Amino acid sequence: MPVLKEAEPLRIIQITDLHLHASEEERLDWCAGGRELNTTETLSTVLDDIQVNEPWFDALVVTGDIAQDGETAAYRRFARLLGGEGAPVYCLPGNHDDRRRLAAALGDGTVSMPRQVVMRDWLLLFVDSACRSDNRGEISTIQLAWIEAMAARHPEHHIVVFTHHHPVPVGSKWLDGEYGMVNGEAMLAHLGGIGRVRAIVCGHIHQQLDRMVDGIRILGTPSTCLQFEPQSDLLAFTSQAPAYRRLALYPDGRIDTAVVFSHQPAGPGFTGAPDRYRNGVPGRAF
Repeated sequence: MPVLKEAEPLRIIQITDLHLHASEEERLDWCAGGRELNTTETLSTVLDDIQVNEPWFDALVVTGDIAQDGETAAYRRFARLLGGEGAPVYCLPGNHDDRRRLAAALGDGTVSMPRQVVMRDWLLLFVDSACRSDNRGEISTIQLAWIEAMAARHPEHHIVVFTHHHPVPVGSKWLDGEYGMVNGEAMLAHLGGIGRVRAIVCGHIHQQLDRMVDGIRILGTPSTCLQFEPQSDLLAFTSQAPAYRRLALYPDGRIDTAVVFSHQPAGPGFTGAPDRYRNGVPGRAF
């Protein structure tokens, strides 16, 4: 009896919370532990790791806080650094970003800020949670209605929602309060009613999160610069390295994922060139 080969997944790389400055030499200034940290260098390290560990992927997603203070020069450097990926790069703003400056700096390049992308069996939705005047996140009723409309337009597709803020508490009093999402519970209830939302993938928390809530997998990803101490009442930092997340989205709706910290080798199941790339289909190759 022939052995059936499992269908190749859609492969997505996520990076988040780059905190780039206007000057390439400038260091972080908002924490004692990171005052010598050059966030352009840490981003470059993560991109080097991706080059080594992930020779084939279909898209790279950046989930906000691209610039520390919304500076145009930081967005231009971001577009330059990410513009040669060989696969589409999709981004959305975070609470540190200026969405108008970001959009203007991207122009018509290979790095874009879409609202939705259909890739094979999956509908990728990019939802701007940084729409408040403070640092907290919110998904408006108009955005929720739009998500529902997009799901109805693509009834056969599994759905992943990318956003910046975390929709569930992570157990850090300062982060869940002053910087959390004000209507995360309502958002999850609404998305749960759609029935095909497989995951919400976010940044913002500078730490790992992998939790199932009412059938939806909540995935939070560490930063490309520095990480927050989990379960901390006050702002504190760990010594963990910069990181990225790899996602494998299968045609049946399953998701395999892992967080890779800097210089950590690729694990099983995420290396090698899938058959579809051997015939010249665009993707990243080295």
